[in-house]
Amino acid sequence: MAYTLSRDAFQRDLHGQRTDLFTLRGAGGLQVAVSNYGARLVQVAVPDGQGGLVDVALGYDSLQGYLDGQLSMGALIGRWAGRLRAGRLTLPDGSHLQLPTNSGPHHHHGGPRGSRFQVFAVEDVQADALTLSHTFHTEDDGVPGDVRVQLHLQVTADNALHMVWTAQALRAPTVLNLTGHAFFNLAGGGSTHGHRLQVSASRYVPLAADVCPTGALAGVPGTPFDFRQSRRVADAIATPHEQLALAGGLDHYLMLDEPGTSHAAPAASTTPHGLRLAALLSEPVSGRAMEVWSTAPGVQVYAGHGLKADPARDRGRGAGLGGWLWQPGDGICLESMEYPDAPNHPTFSVRWLAPGEEVQGAIVYRFLSL
Repeated sequence: MAYTLSRDAFQRDLHGQRTDLFTLRGAGGLQVAVSNYGARLVQVAVPDGQGGLVDVALGYDSLQGYLDGQLSMGALIGRWAGRLRAGRLTLPDGSHLQLPTNSGPHHHHGGPRGSRFQVFAVEDVQADALTLSHTFHTEDDGVPGDVRVQLHLQVTADNALHMVWTAQALRAPTVLNLTGHAFFNLAGGGSTHGHRLQVSASRYVPLAADVCPTGALAGVPGTPFDFRQSRRVADAIATPHEQLALAGGLDHYLMLDEPGTSHAAPAASTTPHGLRLAALLSEPVSGRAMEVWSTAPGVQVYAGHGLKADPARDRGRGAGLGGWLWQPGDGICLESMEYPDAPNHPTFSVRWLAPGEEVQGAIVYRFLSL
């Protein structure tokens, strides 16, 4: 059975706001627990086929675990996901702004006051849905303009979790790049290196020595980044390649090919058009699979080498029990998002939002049996 969370362990006054835990239940049996601290997926429990539930997302069993542990665990990442090299943001007129840095010289995952450190406002709670909101301010991350984001999470009868956001730019032109940073393990425990991954991407973004994009695109044939056919994660990371050495492991952005899938897109009343299948993750022993659908042009595949069995950061839940000390590779992130460091590379597309302009985006995780 899935680990039983204590709501009390997530309730606290933090930054002058109240944190809480909300459990969403769908008609198909999927159960998702969400904290409004960082809009985090705390638990994703899928039916095990025998009347029970199995946790398939890594997580901590209290708010304190998230304050002390892996900074991005389960969070909605913004305002700009990934790294901005040297904290630089290139504006449309070619001038540059210096943003606060928090990963060596770089501005990473929204900087030191990004959304993963913020308490989202709770707007609406239903049995199977939750609506949160947050406004990104220039004084928090240095990015010009403010952006108000409303995030709607809904669990549907086909065992899918829909994460849909509506964002409105305020005051000045600005950029936005959101992603989800859940670590998944479809076995419920142990290494994810035996998982199989498929991503319809013929090109990937190579990294420079500072672990930021070079600005080029490269072909995936013959590389660890070729997931056009379903492939074991272990086989990919065992492929000798200088890019794996640079990044410390598999942590690269794959550019999706044009849609050509025969899979039917998951549907919910709030989900925008433009969803396409970003990735298919499967675990042969348990027979579980997860589709990742997104409105983004690509997906960052991170095989979890940053889980280092550090008791201060990496002790969380697993296989329905507490106390699992996560090892490298015990979770995998599939971060659907815009091109990394895009404002600083003319070759990458980036959309600047005008004041008053509104955009939508979505990530959907749908859980299946093989």
